[in-house]
Amino acid sequence: MIENARHLFDIPRDVHYFNCAYMSPLLNSAVQAGNASVSAKARPWKISQTDFFTHSDRARELFAGLINAQAKDIAIIPSVSYGTAVAAQNLPLNEGDKILVLAEEFPSNLYAWRVKAKAQGASLVMVQRPDNNDWTRAVLRALQDNVIKVAVIPQTHWIDGGYLDLVRIAAARQQYEFALVVDLTQSLGVLGLDVQSIQADFLVCASYKWLLGPYSFGFLYVDPKHHRGIPLEYGWINRPGAHDFSRLIDYTDDINTDATRFDMGERANMQLTPIVIAGLEQIHEWGQANIEASLAAYTAKLSEQLAALGFVACDKAYRSPHYLSVKHSGGLPDNLLSLLANEQIYVSRRGDNIRISPHLYNNAHDAAQLTAALAKVVSAR
Repeated sequence: MIENARHLFDIPRDVHYFNCAYMSPLLNSAVQAGNASVSAKARPWKISQTDFFTHSDRARELFAGLINAQAKDIAIIPSVSYGTAVAAQNLPLNEGDKILVLAEEFPSNLYAWRVKAKAQGASLVMVQRPDNNDWTRAVLRALQDNVIKVAVIPQTHWIDGGYLDLVRIAAARQQYEFALVVDLTQSLGVLGLDVQSIQADFLVCASYKWLLGPYSFGFLYVDPKHHRGIPLEYGWINRPGAHDFSRLIDYTDDINTDATRFDMGERANMQLTPIVIAGLEQIHEWGQANIEASLAAYTAKLSEQLAALGFVACDKAYRSPHYLSVKHSGGLPDNLLSLLANEQIYVSRRGDNIRISPHLYNNAHDAAQLTAALAKVVSAR
């Protein structure tokens, strides 16, 4: 178990932030790294050619370590939609093929596949939300009932933290042949994953949530069998000889033969990448298993406190441990979020559910304030 880490963040005592699934705060160390990197741009004569490679290589290495991959399997991307577009471009579909997606999926994981399906005469199979919230079983049933060509799934559903057992789902490929595209944006940094155990074709993750990083920066894992695929961009930095700036006009049609061929343009991003690195290094220092255990204990206790007020949570067997999504039989006021914000309490609302997503900066005082505020809401109904 990890002791409370609030001191590593710039969060005042009277602010109770339960919204990491929306956007994480930056670590103090990440802010310092970002300030230094932005200040460095004021003196560009001190930025060397090697700086175009060293920071991004370090970020790639750290991310790979979270999923048991190699750095050469990781591309640097600006967003989940970018990574999803790479996957859609490189996974073949024929007329009549089917793509599996979840109902209420985040749009960035859906739109590229709608376009691909329309262009190829394929179709989407949308797995509806199961009554018991067992997404894993629902996906396995959909795979049994349909001939699926590509399955596009998260590990944690963004709406309410519903958990999908990727190992069980991937094992279904022993019976059914399908490509697997995974979004880890709402889980990696807390839930560990061995990509070797699921053999995902593509895996995407934005950095600004559970990786404690900045907006507009993410990662794409590419299985080696796709390393010679088609990139979205044709820049200079993902080609052999890019390290030698004096020879960049020795044009070549060759592109790197690993996942770096899929890197976004201007991937060096020397202002943001040090912030990304700071977040990833802290996650490695804590250990994902320790983060998961600590947050599971926190949400379990908070769930008990809210249950006493009549709030019902999803069965913990079917939710990710760093999420707590609750609803009340008496309903919730339309202005719930503003009522809580007036008391410096920040959560998300998704439909009839309150989505509570704490991190290691949350403490017992935060939980007490949230419980007290929701008690007032319930009593006022």
